[in-house]
Amino acid sequence: MMRCMARWFAGVILALVMAWGGLWWYAEGRLHDMLAETASLQNTSDGSSVLSYDGISKGANPLTASATLHNLRWSLLTLGEGTPSVINVAQVTAWIDAFDPLVMHIGLPNRIDISTPRVAGSITFGTIAISAGLNPHVLFSRDTYALTSQNLGIQNLNVLAGGGNFPLLHVDGITGQETFNAGADASQTAFTGEESFDGIALTPVLVALGHVPFGGKIAHIALNLTLSGPADRNGLMEQLRAPQITDQDRRKLVIETVHEWATHGGNGKGNLTLVLGPSTLNAGGTVAFDATAQPIGTADVAADHLDAFTAALINAYSPLQQSIANIEAQLSPYLTTTDAGGQALSMHIDYGKPGVMINGTRKSDMPPLDWDGLENPPAPATQAPGDGSGAAAPGP
Repeated sequence: MMRCMARWFAGVILALVMAWGGLWWYAEGRLHDMLAETASLQNTSDGSSVLSYDGISKGANPLTASATLHNLRWSLLTLGEGTPSVINVAQVTAWIDAFDPLVMHIGLPNRIDISTPRVAGSITFGTIAISAGLNPHVLFSRDTYALTSQNLGIQNLNVLAGGGNFPLLHVDGITGQETFNAGADASQTAFTGEESFDGIALTPVLVALGHVPFGGKIAHIALNLTLSGPADRNGLMEQLRAPQITDQDRRKLVIETVHEWATHGGNGKGNLTLVLGPSTLNAGGTVAFDATAQPIGTADVAADHLDAFTAALINAYSPLQQSIANIEAQLSPYLTTTDAGGQALSMHIDYGKPGVMINGTRKSDMPPLDWDGLENPPAPATQAPGDGSGAAAPGP
């Protein structure tokens, strides 16, 4: 009896080991393919973006499925430049732990080197952590959108120039959280995103040279965005992956997707918080669409201590004084002064077919959104050689 039990138990263990071995091998293959596909998507037909790497290796840890892309080189050619800028990353690793199989981790080195036609530099991180929640259906279907969420955490980011020897910018921390629902209908949330940046500071040398106000520091930036409604992300990504697709085709596809989203109940809301010097700015808005896919919504803007803020700007850059005075004159209906908040701005905006209303007063018409014109812009006019006057064009 004991011998039979031992054989049965050994058989179960062997079956589990074989099952995990097969799943581990399959997961590593999918991670390998994901890295290769993601890299290939950065390559454009006009050569303005080219990503290359030395190879992709798979891991050997039986409790962790992993794949690593080695010596990544991403060349980006910007308009007007004959020499591309190049981003170099020693390696990018994706891994999934056996005891947390629905979370994929992305590992980056603590240093990324960047070279441009004018300067070479680096971005360094004290720590960087990137992870993504996985849709369990992706294990069985490559057509399923893989991610349900993404998380980013960075501490002590530094931007360095001069081959990494001269500090330009420091950020204490960056955090980000996103969630995805690729199958959302008109009543469901399709995307949420929260990003924050804390302790942004220019190096003291740049602050002194540029006479930058507020010590060259931004205390806090926070962004929040929520989008609801049907989102065929799988279909869009599949079309964007098509070989030889042009930038014009990509732009048209994105606009058509937004138009489709707007037509079928798409809506969204967002907020921005900025703490700069003595002032805090809070801005937020909503957008939805009527039966003809025309945008309707609201926006709110509030800021405090604008008197101290503008005084610091004028003290640093005196030529701005007249421009600031003109702006204050235009905003004067929405400005108040209190002991607690100093000079404060408060605006509530409603927009839509009836027009644009600010704090209950109609200010202007709302021009209709021409979806067809956005999706099919006119071809640029052919310019005659020379100075653009047409004088060099041949006569009839």
